Amino acid sequence: MINGITPRGSGEFMFEIVTGLGVTGWAGIALICALLASLAAWQNHRLIQREDDRDAREHSGTMSRSAPRGSAAAPRPAPAAATARATQTPPRPAPLPASQRSASGNGGDDGLSPYEAYRAMIDKRVQDFARSRGSLVLSIVHHEVDEYIDTDTAIEAIDLIRHAPDNAPIDIILHTPGGIASATQQILHALKHHPGRKTAFVPYRAKSAGTMIALACDEIVMGTSAVLGPIDPQYAWMPAPILAALTEHKSADRVSDEMLILSKMAQQAVDEARRFSCDYVNDAHKQDGTCALTNDLIGGGRNHDYPILPQEAASFGLNISTAMPEAAFGICQPPPKDDPVLIVSMMNSQPERDGGAPVAPIFR
Repeated sequence: MINGITPRGSGEFMFEIVTGLGVTGWAGIALICALLASLAAWQNHRLIQREDDRDAREHSGTMSRSAPRGSAAAPRPAPAAATARATQTPPRPAPLPASQRSASGNGGDDGLSPYEAYRAMIDKRVQDFARSRGSLVLSIVHHEVDEYIDTDTAIEAIDLIRHAPDNAPIDIILHTPGGIASATQQILHALKHHPGRKTAFVPYRAKSAGTMIALACDEIVMGTSAVLGPIDPQYAWMPAPILAALTEHKSADRVSDEMLILSKMAQQAVDEARRFSCDYVNDAHKQDGTCALTNDLIGGGRNHDYPILPQEAASFGLNISTAMPEAAFGICQPPPKDDPVLIVSMMNSQPERDGGAPVAPIFR
């Protein structure tokens, strides 16, 4: 005994910890471990399934990419100058191996998994929409929290637009939270230099970069409850206009060097967004021929998630219609969710998945 305290060995101390948790405590730990193991196994299964879907599409020559990304389709008959990739009806994706089909057993009679059946249904709806409109259709539809407009989306959009005859109308179906600024600018540039009529269809939402793409079209058709949004860029997962104004509210000696650098780069992102967004807005939405519209949508004091409904969008002077074809709603139908998609999607959407927080400005 030292000063009235009896020293204890490490073994005795660990024994007290183990016995102190009790049966309930250890049962809870076991349950948490089992849940984490199940989520990890399911996530691995989901990744394998996506890879198999991609391989099946490449093998069968399917035109469109996976539904969460942008997908392109052309009407039948299509203009002669369009490539085979843009005119052929995509064949049905090859079925997944039985071991990788949904455990729920909800696949169709033809052996497709629920997700494959969903893909085939959406592809057919896009084809039917293109045929009924006599247009080329670009579908940019995102459902999961880790899906957005990226370089792949830009490549698909550019390929569709550059192969389109000059007089071919292009319909863009938008359902997206936004995306990367540089990829968005590529799409805007391609749209601006296509002389045919361009129409954006927003059944439910086209926020941030999605709003910019809609503004590049001659007409924006919105669902009666659909929303657009502000187009202020986000930098390092923070609102760039607010980050740029950091030194206006705090003296430089109270701000770290890293934050000063981020603030300066955020100001550059805001300046670039003001410049190129004004350049690419369709003249049909510029009532006074100035950049007042985009300046307001970038620095108008609205939260980035602020919903702009059709009535308010029209009050800005946008060429808005609410005559939404019913088929456009069907194209934006979400995929089947017979697994804990939300939890795993949240895990997949962490910034670290690409090696850390993005340094490129994004519109989302």
